[in-house]
Amino acid sequence: MKNQDQVYLDKEADDFYKRNQYDFDHLPDFKKELINNFSSILERKKINNILEIGCHIGDLLNHCVKTFNAKKGYGIEPSMEAVEEGKKRFSEKCDLMRGVAAQDEIFKKVPVCDLVIVNDVFCWISRASILRSIANIDEHIGDNGYLIIRDFLPARFIRNQNRHVENDDVFCHKIIGSHVEIFKQIGNYQVVSSRVFSDTNLELTKATDYSSSENRWIDVLLQKRWE
Repeated sequence: MKNQDQVYLDKEADDFYKRNQYDFDHLPDFKKELINNFSSILERKKINNILEIGCHIGDLLNHCVKTFNAKKGYGIEPSMEAVEEGKKRFSEKCDLMRGVAAQDEIFKKVPVCDLVIVNDVFCWISRASILRSIANIDEHIGDNGYLIIRDFLPARFIRNQNRHVENDDVFCHKIIGSHVEIFKQIGNYQVVSSRVFSDTNLELTKATDYSSSENRWIDVLLQKRWE
């Protein structure tokens, strides 16, 4: 059985890109809202480099570069088709690369950043590589830098099979307290701002047979500093 990350690199990330087409000339509101939650805080900070994990075509990344007047955006995305689309649109300000967060060699091309964004990605990372992925992200956030996470916030540990992948074990992993808790427990990340919301607000998940506790989400802005 293939590692879950490899399934995404081989096929599922491109399939996801094809299933989730929208008007690429307009950033979707549910993406924009993630940044709007914290823009009043971040606009007062000096942000030179921004990294997004699972950046799709880079539209949110490009929006952040413009919003915070950053020098450069770096995006890591497993879908080659999404990366190619993004390069056509955002290559002036954004450097998009095909890969996953556990690949050390990808991060050699990324400088230390002032802001990292992980939007609905942690739950889809293989449990075999989740700690390597988190380590790579942590190593590329500068001291006093910021991390934005959008993730599930269930009341219990939940693992759901990806319905679109038939021949491999690919799961959505929802953990108590969200993946934000891993960063908080290190002691080196402090919550600056957060909000909890129901999936019905943004309709992020198309599945209708999940319980309300499974479709509770959290948006969090963390700062890398010891307190």
